Amino acid sequence: MSTSNPSPLPQAPQVESRPQPVAPPSRPGQPGKPSAGLIAGLCLVASLVTALAILALANRGVDALSGSGVGTQARLATAAGGELLTTLRVGGTIETLKYAAIRVPQMRGPRDAGRADLTIMSLAPAGSIVKAGAVVAEFELKWLVDHIADVESDVSLEQSNLKKHIADVQILKETERQARVTAKAEYQKALLDLKTAEVRSQIEAEVLKNVSDEARATWNQLEEEGTIKEAVHDASIRGQELIVREEELHVGRHVRDLNRLQVKAPIPGMIVHETLFGRGGQFSQASEGDQIYPGALFMRIVDVSQMVVNASVNQVDAQSIRIGDEAIVELDAYPGEQFRGRVVNLGAMANSSSGGSRFSRGQTGAFIKHIPMRVLIDDRDERILPDLSASADIRRSNPPKGVLVPREALRSADGKGPSFVYVHRDGEFLRREVRVQDVSDTEALIATGLQAGEEILLSGLPVTTEGYQ
Repeated sequence: MSTSNPSPLPQAPQVESRPQPVAPPSRPGQPGKPSAGLIAGLCLVASLVTALAILALANRGVDALSGSGVGTQARLATAAGGELLTTLRVGGTIETLKYAAIRVPQMRGPRDAGRADLTIMSLAPAGSIVKAGAVVAEFELKWLVDHIADVESDVSLEQSNLKKHIADVQILKETERQARVTAKAEYQKALLDLKTAEVRSQIEAEVLKNVSDEARATWNQLEEEGTIKEAVHDASIRGQELIVREEELHVGRHVRDLNRLQVKAPIPGMIVHETLFGRGGQFSQASEGDQIYPGALFMRIVDVSQMVVNASVNQVDAQSIRIGDEAIVELDAYPGEQFRGRVVNLGAMANSSSGGSRFSRGQTGAFIKHIPMRVLIDDRDERILPDLSASADIRRSNPPKGVLVPREALRSADGKGPSFVYVHRDGEFLRREVRVQDVSDTEALIATGLQAGEEILLSGLPVTTEGYQ
Protein backbone atom coordinates (compact mmCIF):
# COMPACT_ATOMS: atom_id res chain seq x y z
CA MET A 1 0.00 0.00 0.00
CA SER A 2 1.51 3.33 -1.18
CA THR A 3 2.06 6.17 1.19
CA SER A 4 1.92 8.97 -1.53
CA ASN A 5 -0.95 11.49 -1.57
CA PRO A 6 -3.80 10.90 -4.09
CA SER A 7 -4.52 13.27 -6.98
CA PRO A 8 -6.62 16.40 -6.09
CA LEU A 9 -10.40 16.13 -6.37
CA PRO A 10 -12.65 18.85 -7.91
CA GLN A 11 -13.78 21.56 -5.57
CA ALA A 12 -17.18 20.97 -3.95
CA PRO A 13 -19.48 23.65 -2.68
CA GLN A 14 -18.65 24.77 0.82
CA VAL A 15 -20.96 23.06 3.28
CA GLU A 16 -20.82 23.79 6.92
CA SER A 17 -20.12 20.58 8.81
CA ARG A 18 -20.26 19.83 12.47
CA PRO A 19 -16.98 19.13 14.18
CA GLN A 20 -16.32 15.39 14.78
CA PRO A 21 -15.53 14.30 18.30
CA VAL A 22 -11.93 13.50 18.85
CA ALA A 23 -10.92 10.44 20.91
CA PRO A 24 -9.06 11.35 24.00
CA PRO A 25 -5.39 10.60 23.88
CA SER A 26 -4.37 7.32 25.40
CA ARG A 27 -2.50 7.26 28.61
CA PRO A 28 1.20 6.80 28.45
CA GLY A 29 2.18 3.09 28.56
CA GLN A 30 -1.24 1.73 27.45
CA PRO A 31 -1.94 0.36 23.94
CA GLY A 32 -4.60 1.90 21.87
CA LYS A 33 -7.88 0.18 20.97
CA PRO A 34 -7.53 -2.02 17.83
CA SER A 35 -9.42 -0.92 14.78
CA ALA A 36 -12.41 -2.83 13.37
CA GLY A 37 -10.46 -3.75 10.22
CA LEU A 38 -7.75 -5.39 12.21
CA ILE A 39 -10.29 -7.45 14.16
CA ALA A 40 -12.02 -8.55 10.96
CA GLY A 41 -8.69 -9.61 9.46
CA LEU A 42 -7.80 -11.66 12.48
CA CYS A 43 -11.17 -13.44 12.40
CA LEU A 44 -10.68 -14.26 8.72
CA VAL A 45 -7.24 -15.73 9.35
CA ALA A 46 -8.57 -17.85 12.24
CA SER A 47 -11.38 -19.20 10.05
CA LEU A 48 -8.94 -20.17 7.32
CA VAL A 49 -6.66 -21.97 9.82
CA THR A 50 -9.63 -23.89 11.29
CA ALA A 51 -10.82 -24.95 7.85
CA LEU A 52 -7.36 -26.16 6.88
CA ALA A 53 -7.05 -28.13 10.12
CA ILE A 54 -10.40 -29.85 9.59
CA LEU A 55 -9.45 -30.67 6.00
CA ALA A 56 -6.11 -32.11 7.15
CA LEU A 57 -7.77 -34.29 9.78
CA ALA A 58 -10.24 -35.56 7.21
CA ASN A 59 -7.55 -36.43 4.69
CA ARG A 60 -4.85 -37.81 7.02
CA GLY A 61 -6.55 -41.23 7.07
CA VAL A 62 -6.26 -42.06 3.40
CA ASP A 63 -4.70 -45.45 2.82
CA ALA A 64 -2.07 -45.08 0.15
CA LEU A 65 -1.75 -48.83 -0.37
CA SER A 66 -5.26 -50.02 -1.21
CA GLY A 67 -7.37 -46.91 -1.33
CA SER A 68 -9.94 -48.71 0.74
CA GLY A 69 -10.58 -45.76 2.97
CA VAL A 70 -8.63 -47.09 5.93
CA GLY A 71 -6.85 -44.23 7.76
CA THR A 72 -3.07 -44.15 7.92
CA GLN A 73 -3.42 -44.05 11.70
CA ALA A 74 -5.76 -47.03 11.72
CA ARG A 75 -3.91 -50.04 13.15
CA LEU A 76 -4.91 -53.52 12.07
CA ALA A 77 -4.08 -56.92 13.50
CA THR A 78 -4.67 -60.46 12.34
CA ALA A 79 -6.40 -62.97 14.60
CA ALA A 80 -4.22 -66.03 15.06
CA GLY A 81 -4.64 -69.40 16.70
CA GLY A 82 -2.50 -70.30 19.66
CA GLU A 83 -2.23 -70.61 23.41
CA LEU A 84 -3.14 -67.84 25.82
CA LEU A 85 -0.07 -67.43 28.00
CA THR A 86 -0.96 -65.92 31.35
CA THR A 87 1.62 -65.16 34.02
CA LEU A 88 1.52 -64.52 37.74
CA ARG A 89 4.25 -62.44 39.34
CA VAL A 90 5.49 -63.23 42.84
CA GLY A 91 8.31 -61.65 44.80
CA GLY A 92 10.76 -63.19 47.22
CA THR A 93 14.42 -63.73 48.03
CA ILE A 94 17.09 -66.01 46.63
CA GLU A 95 17.93 -69.03 48.77
CA THR A 96 19.62 -72.35 48.27
CA LEU A 97 17.69 -75.55 47.89
CA LYS A 98 20.38 -77.45 49.75
CA TYR A 99 22.57 -76.09 52.52
CA ALA A 100 24.30 -77.15 55.73
CA ALA A 101 24.18 -75.13 58.96
CA ILE A 102 27.53 -75.10 60.79
CA ARG A 103 27.41 -74.55 64.55
CA VAL A 104 30.07 -74.24 67.20
CA PRO A 105 30.69 -77.78 68.50
CA GLN A 106 29.31 -78.63 71.92
CA MET A 107 31.85 -80.39 74.12
CA ARG A 108 30.69 -83.78 75.43
CA GLY A 109 33.56 -84.50 77.75
CA PRO A 110 33.40 -84.23 81.58
CA ARG A 111 32.95 -80.74 82.96
CA ASP A 112 36.39 -80.71 84.51
CA ALA A 113 37.79 -80.61 80.97
CA GLY A 114 34.98 -78.67 79.26
CA ARG A 115 35.04 -75.04 78.22
CA ALA A 116 32.30 -72.39 78.35
CA ASP A 117 33.42 -70.99 75.01
CA LEU A 118 35.79 -71.86 72.21
CA THR A 119 38.37 -69.77 70.39
CA ILE A 120 38.46 -69.78 66.58
CA MET A 121 41.95 -70.56 65.34
CA SER A 122 41.23 -70.64 61.59
CA LEU A 123 38.18 -69.85 59.49
CA ALA A 124 37.44 -70.29 55.78
CA PRO A 125 36.83 -66.90 54.09
CA ALA A 126 33.29 -65.96 53.14
CA GLY A 127 32.42 -66.57 49.50
CA SER A 128 35.01 -69.30 49.00
CA ILE A 129 34.01 -72.58 47.37
CA VAL A 130 34.90 -75.73 49.31
CA LYS A 131 34.59 -79.44 48.67
CA ALA A 132 32.93 -81.98 50.92
CA GLY A 133 35.26 -82.99 53.76
CA ALA A 134 37.37 -79.83 53.65
CA VAL A 135 38.19 -78.14 56.99
CA VAL A 136 36.24 -74.88 57.12
CA ALA A 137 36.88 -73.91 60.75
CA GLU A 138 39.26 -74.97 63.51
CA PHE A 139 39.01 -74.18 67.20
CA GLU A 140 41.65 -74.24 69.93
CA LEU A 141 43.15 -77.74 70.21
CA LYS A 142 46.24 -77.65 72.46
CA TRP A 143 44.46 -77.85 75.79
CA LEU A 144 42.36 -80.80 74.64
CA VAL A 145 45.36 -82.66 73.23
CA ASP A 146 47.16 -82.32 76.55
CA HIS A 147 44.12 -83.44 78.49
CA ILE A 148 43.64 -86.47 76.27
CA ALA A 149 47.28 -87.46 76.93
CA ASP A 150 46.66 -87.20 80.69
CA VAL A 151 43.49 -89.26 80.54
CA GLU A 152 45.14 -91.88 78.34
CA SER A 153 47.84 -92.34 80.99
CA ASP A 154 45.09 -92.83 83.58
CA VAL A 155 43.55 -95.44 81.33
CA SER A 156 46.87 -97.30 81.12
CA LEU A 157 47.20 -97.20 84.90
CA GLU A 158 43.70 -98.52 85.43
CA GLN A 159 44.26 -101.27 82.90
CA SER A 160 47.40 -102.31 84.81
CA ASN A 161 45.46 -102.26 88.06
CA LEU A 162 42.82 -104.43 86.46
CA LYS A 163 45.38 -106.99 85.38
CA LYS A 164 46.96 -107.05 88.87
CA HIS A 165 43.55 -107.38 90.48
CA ILE A 166 42.65 -110.24 88.19
CA ALA A 167 45.92 -111.99 89.11
CA ASP A 168 45.26 -111.51 92.84
CA VAL A 169 41.77 -112.84 92.49
CA GLN A 170 43.05 -115.86 90.61
CA ILE A 171 45.47 -116.60 93.51
CA LEU A 172 42.65 -116.30 96.03
CA LYS A 173 40.44 -118.54 93.97
CA GLU A 174 43.15 -121.18 93.70
CA THR A 175 43.84 -121.00 97.47
CA GLU A 176 40.16 -121.39 98.25
CA ARG A 177 39.89 -124.27 95.81
CA GLN A 178 42.81 -126.06 97.46
CA ALA A 179 41.15 -125.57 100.87
CA ARG A 180 37.96 -127.17 99.58
CA VAL A 181 39.92 -130.07 98.08
CA THR A 182 41.73 -130.59 101.36
CA ALA A 183 38.48 -130.49 103.35
CA LYS A 184 36.95 -133.04 101.04
CA ALA A 185 39.97 -135.32 101.42
CA GLU A 186 39.76 -135.03 105.22
CA TYR A 187 36.10 -135.94 105.08
CA GLN A 188 36.78 -138.96 102.88
CA LYS A 189 39.60 -140.09 105.24
CA ALA A 190 37.23 -139.75 108.22
CA LEU A 191 34.70 -141.95 106.46
CA LEU A 192 37.34 -144.63 105.96
CA ASP A 193 38.36 -144.44 109.61
CA LEU A 194 34.74 -144.67 110.64
CA LYS A 195 34.51 -148.09 108.96
CA THR A 196 36.98 -149.46 111.53
CA ALA A 197 34.62 -148.55 114.38
CA GLU A 198 33.39 -152.17 114.57
CA VAL A 199 36.77 -153.39 115.77
CA ARG A 200 37.35 -150.46 118.07
CA SER A 201 35.96 -149.58 121.44
CA GLN A 202 32.77 -147.70 121.78
CA ILE A 203 34.56 -144.49 122.80
CA GLU A 204 36.94 -144.68 119.85
CA ALA A 205 34.02 -145.39 117.50
CA GLU A 206 32.22 -142.32 118.84
CA VAL A 207 35.33 -140.19 118.33
CA LEU A 208 35.69 -141.37 114.73
CA LYS A 209 32.02 -140.57 114.07
CA ASN A 210 32.46 -137.04 115.47
CA VAL A 211 35.57 -136.50 113.38
CA SER A 212 33.76 -137.54 110.19
CA ASP A 213 30.82 -135.24 110.97
CA GLU A 214 33.20 -132.33 111.59
CA ALA A 215 35.06 -132.98 108.35
CA ARG A 216 31.83 -133.11 106.38
CA ALA A 217 30.60 -129.85 107.94
CA THR A 218 33.90 -128.15 107.17
CA TRP A 219 33.83 -129.36 103.58
CA ASN A 220 30.20 -128.27 103.09
CA GLN A 221 30.96 -124.88 104.62
CA LEU A 222 33.92 -124.35 102.31
CA GLU A 223 31.82 -125.36 99.29
CA GLU A 224 29.13 -122.83 100.19
CA GLU A 225 31.69 -120.10 100.88
CA GLY A 226 33.37 -120.93 97.58
CA THR A 227 30.22 -120.14 95.63
CA ILE A 228 29.81 -116.82 97.42
CA LYS A 229 33.48 -115.95 97.10
CA GLU A 230 33.36 -116.71 93.37
CA ALA A 231 30.58 -114.09 92.99
CA VAL A 232 32.56 -111.62 95.14
CA HIS A 233 35.69 -112.07 93.09
CA ASP A 234 33.76 -111.75 89.80
CA ALA A 235 32.09 -108.56 91.09
CA SER A 236 35.42 -107.05 92.12
CA ILE A 237 36.89 -107.81 88.69
CA ARG A 238 33.79 -106.35 87.01
CA GLY A 239 34.06 -103.22 89.14
CA GLN A 240 37.65 -102.74 88.12
CA GLU A 241 36.72 -103.32 84.49
CA LEU A 242 34.03 -100.61 84.77
CA ILE A 243 36.60 -98.20 86.10
CA VAL A 244 38.79 -98.91 83.09
CA ARG A 245 35.79 -98.61 80.76
CA GLU A 246 34.87 -95.27 82.30
CA GLU A 247 38.33 -93.91 81.63
CA GLU A 248 38.24 -95.28 78.09
CA LEU A 249 34.90 -93.55 77.47
CA HIS A 250 36.42 -90.42 78.96
CA VAL A 251 39.15 -90.55 76.36
CA GLY A 252 36.68 -91.44 73.62
CA ARG A 253 34.51 -88.40 74.34
CA HIS A 254 37.53 -86.12 74.23
CA VAL A 255 38.77 -87.70 71.01
CA ARG A 256 35.35 -87.10 69.48
CA ASP A 257 35.46 -83.52 70.74
CA LEU A 258 38.91 -83.18 69.21
CA ASN A 259 37.57 -84.31 65.87
CA ARG A 260 34.60 -81.94 66.18
CA LEU A 261 36.90 -78.98 66.86
CA GLN A 262 38.06 -79.38 63.29
CA VAL A 263 34.83 -78.54 61.47
CA LYS A 264 34.58 -80.16 58.05
CA ALA A 265 32.18 -79.35 55.25
CA PRO A 266 29.45 -82.00 55.00
CA ILE A 267 28.53 -80.89 51.46
CA PRO A 268 30.32 -78.98 48.70
CA GLY A 269 29.33 -75.36 48.31
CA MET A 270 30.03 -71.73 49.11
CA ILE A 271 30.93 -70.38 52.55
CA VAL A 272 28.47 -67.87 54.05
CA HIS A 273 29.24 -66.31 57.43
CA GLU A 274 26.31 -65.72 59.77
CA THR A 275 25.82 -62.64 61.92
CA LEU A 276 26.32 -63.21 65.66
CA PHE A 277 25.53 -61.17 68.75
CA GLY A 278 28.94 -60.34 70.17
CA ARG A 279 30.12 -59.73 73.69
CA GLY A 280 30.17 -55.98 73.10
CA GLY A 281 26.45 -55.94 72.40
CA GLN A 282 26.90 -55.58 68.63
CA PHE A 283 26.08 -57.85 65.72
CA SER A 284 29.05 -58.98 63.65
CA GLN A 285 30.40 -61.93 61.75
CA ALA A 286 32.81 -64.37 63.33
CA SER A 287 36.52 -63.99 62.68
CA GLU A 288 39.74 -65.66 63.78
CA GLY A 289 40.50 -65.14 67.45
CA ASP A 290 36.86 -64.70 68.50
CA GLN A 291 35.41 -66.72 71.36
CA ILE A 292 32.03 -68.22 70.55
CA TYR A 293 29.64 -70.09 72.76
CA PRO A 294 29.02 -73.75 71.89
CA GLY A 295 25.96 -74.34 69.74
CA ALA A 296 26.00 -70.90 68.07
CA LEU A 297 25.28 -70.80 64.32
CA PHE A 298 28.26 -69.05 62.76
CA MET A 299 28.43 -70.39 59.19
CA ARG A 300 26.43 -71.92 56.36
CA ILE A 301 27.61 -73.93 53.42
CA VAL A 302 25.25 -73.37 50.51
CA ASP A 303 25.04 -75.43 47.37
CA VAL A 304 25.06 -72.71 44.70
CA SER A 305 24.30 -75.24 41.98
CA GLN A 306 20.63 -75.25 43.05
CA MET A 307 19.22 -71.81 43.83
CA VAL A 308 15.55 -71.11 44.49
CA VAL A 309 13.29 -68.11 44.90
CA ASN A 310 11.59 -68.40 48.27
CA ALA A 311 8.28 -66.55 47.82
CA SER A 312 4.62 -66.62 48.74
CA VAL A 313 1.46 -66.32 46.66
CA ASN A 314 -2.03 -65.17 47.57
CA GLN A 315 -4.40 -67.97 48.46
CA VAL A 316 -6.64 -67.04 45.52
CA ASP A 317 -3.86 -67.00 42.92
CA ALA A 318 -2.38 -70.22 44.32
CA GLN A 319 -5.26 -72.15 42.80
CA SER A 320 -3.82 -71.57 39.30
CA ILE A 321 -0.26 -72.72 40.13
CA ARG A 322 0.94 -76.27 39.80
CA ILE A 323 4.28 -77.87 40.62
CA GLY A 324 6.33 -77.94 37.45
CA ASP A 325 5.01 -74.67 36.00
CA GLU A 326 7.62 -72.70 34.09
CA ALA A 327 8.78 -69.34 35.41
CA ILE A 328 10.98 -66.43 34.40
CA VAL A 329 13.11 -65.12 37.27
CA GLU A 330 14.45 -61.57 37.43
CA LEU A 331 16.86 -60.13 39.98
CA ASP A 332 16.44 -56.60 41.30
CA ALA A 333 20.24 -56.28 41.42
CA TYR A 334 20.54 -56.92 37.65
CA PRO A 335 17.64 -55.23 35.80
CA GLY A 336 16.84 -56.76 32.45
CA GLU A 337 18.49 -60.12 33.17
CA GLN A 338 16.17 -63.12 33.02
CA PHE A 339 16.68 -66.72 34.13
CA ARG A 340 14.61 -69.82 33.47
CA GLY A 341 12.96 -71.57 36.41
CA ARG A 342 10.15 -73.85 37.49
CA VAL A 343 7.93 -74.33 40.53
CA VAL A 344 9.27 -77.15 42.71
CA ASN A 345 7.44 -76.59 45.98
CA LEU A 346 3.99 -75.32 46.93
CA GLY A 347 2.95 -75.18 50.56
CA ALA A 348 0.02 -77.19 51.87
CA MET A 349 -0.91 -74.66 54.57
CA ALA A 350 -1.43 -70.91 54.40
CA ASN A 351 0.02 -68.35 56.75
CA SER A 352 -0.75 -64.72 57.51
CA SER A 353 0.90 -62.08 55.37
CA SER A 354 1.60 -59.87 58.37
CA GLY A 355 1.83 -60.11 62.11
CA GLY A 356 -1.91 -59.98 62.63
CA SER A 357 -3.34 -62.28 65.29
CA ARG A 358 -6.57 -64.16 65.06
CA PHE A 359 -7.56 -62.39 68.26
CA SER A 360 -6.76 -58.91 66.90
CA ARG A 361 -9.40 -56.53 65.61
CA GLY A 362 -9.16 -54.45 62.50
CA GLN A 363 -5.91 -56.01 61.30
CA THR A 364 -6.02 -57.33 57.77
CA GLY A 365 -3.07 -59.62 58.42
CA ALA A 366 -5.38 -62.03 60.22
CA PHE A 367 -7.48 -62.49 57.08
CA ILE A 368 -5.03 -62.16 54.17
CA LYS A 369 -3.43 -65.57 53.74
CA HIS A 370 -0.49 -66.54 51.57
CA ILE A 371 0.84 -69.91 50.43
CA PRO A 372 4.64 -70.41 50.60
CA MET A 373 6.26 -71.62 47.41
CA ARG A 374 9.68 -72.16 45.85
CA VAL A 375 10.85 -71.61 42.29
CA LEU A 376 14.00 -73.50 41.27
CA ILE A 377 16.31 -71.53 38.97
CA ASP A 378 17.46 -73.83 36.16
CA ASP A 379 20.07 -71.45 34.75
CA ARG A 380 23.48 -71.38 36.40
CA ASP A 381 25.01 -67.95 36.96
CA GLU A 382 27.63 -66.80 39.45
CA ARG A 383 25.65 -63.59 40.03
CA ILE A 384 22.79 -65.50 41.63
CA LEU A 385 23.65 -65.27 45.32
CA PRO A 386 21.66 -65.98 48.49
CA ASP A 387 19.52 -63.23 50.06
CA LEU A 388 19.13 -61.24 46.83
CA SER A 389 15.62 -59.93 46.17
CA ALA A 390 13.98 -61.40 43.09
CA SER A 391 10.67 -61.79 41.27
CA ALA A 392 9.27 -64.68 39.25
CA ASP A 393 6.69 -64.60 36.47
CA ILE A 394 4.96 -67.98 36.64
CA ARG A 395 3.35 -69.27 33.47
CA ARG A 396 0.17 -71.21 33.95
CA SER A 397 0.39 -74.86 32.95
CA ASN A 398 -1.87 -76.24 30.20
CA PRO A 399 -2.89 -72.82 28.82
CA PRO A 400 -6.20 -72.70 26.90
CA LYS A 401 -6.05 -72.71 23.10
CA GLY A 402 -8.13 -70.82 20.58
CA VAL A 403 -8.24 -67.62 18.53
CA LEU A 404 -6.01 -64.89 20.01
CA VAL A 405 -6.41 -61.16 19.40
CA PRO A 406 -4.80 -58.14 21.05
CA ARG A 407 -6.75 -57.06 24.08
CA GLU A 408 -7.08 -53.49 22.80
CA ALA A 409 -9.20 -54.75 19.88
CA LEU A 410 -12.08 -55.57 22.23
CA ARG A 411 -14.81 -52.96 22.53
CA SER A 412 -18.02 -52.64 24.46
CA ALA A 413 -20.91 -50.25 23.94
CA ASP A 414 -21.33 -49.22 27.56
CA GLY A 415 -18.42 -50.99 29.20
CA LYS A 416 -20.72 -53.69 30.59
CA GLY A 417 -22.43 -55.21 27.58
CA PRO A 418 -21.13 -57.94 25.29
CA SER A 419 -17.76 -57.40 23.66
CA PHE A 420 -17.36 -56.84 19.94
CA VAL A 421 -14.63 -56.18 17.39
CA TYR A 422 -14.48 -54.47 13.99
CA VAL A 423 -13.57 -56.93 11.24
CA HIS A 424 -11.89 -55.49 8.12
CA ARG A 425 -13.31 -57.07 4.97
CA ASP A 426 -13.43 -55.66 1.40
CA GLY A 427 -12.56 -52.17 2.52
CA GLU A 428 -15.28 -52.11 5.16
CA PHE A 429 -15.30 -52.48 8.92
CA LEU A 430 -18.05 -54.75 10.17
CA ARG A 431 -19.01 -54.89 13.80
CA ARG A 432 -19.13 -58.43 15.15
CA GLU A 433 -19.93 -59.63 18.63
CA VAL A 434 -17.53 -62.15 20.18
CA ARG A 435 -17.50 -64.25 23.32
CA VAL A 436 -14.29 -63.86 25.33
CA GLN A 437 -13.09 -67.01 27.06
CA ASP A 438 -10.12 -65.56 28.93
CA VAL A 439 -7.78 -62.60 28.86
CA SER A 440 -4.19 -61.85 29.79
CA ASP A 441 -2.41 -58.55 30.18
CA THR A 442 -2.03 -58.13 26.41
CA GLU A 443 -4.16 -60.76 24.65
CA ALA A 444 -7.70 -62.10 24.66
CA LEU A 445 -8.85 -65.62 23.87
CA ILE A 446 -11.98 -65.62 21.68
CA ALA A 447 -14.31 -68.59 22.11
CA THR A 448 -16.84 -67.78 19.35
CA GLY A 449 -17.43 -65.03 16.80
CA LEU A 450 -14.01 -64.83 15.15
CA GLN A 451 -11.78 -67.04 13.10
CA ALA A 452 -8.03 -67.18 12.75
CA GLY A 453 -6.72 -65.12 9.84
CA GLU A 454 -9.34 -62.36 9.96
CA GLU A 455 -8.18 -58.76 10.18
CA ILE A 456 -9.51 -56.66 13.02
CA LEU A 457 -9.24 -52.99 13.89
CA LEU A 458 -7.08 -51.99 16.83
CA SER A 459 -7.31 -48.21 16.78
CA GLY A 460 -8.06 -45.32 14.41
CA LEU A 461 -11.15 -44.58 12.27
CA PRO A 462 -11.77 -44.88 8.51
CA VAL A 463 -12.25 -41.80 6.39
CA THR A 464 -15.93 -42.47 5.76
CA THR A 465 -18.48 -44.20 7.87
CA GLU A 466 -19.63 -46.36 4.99
CA GLY A 467 -19.56 -49.97 6.08
CA TYR A 468 -18.51 -48.94 9.59
CA GLN A 469 -21.31 -50.45 11.61
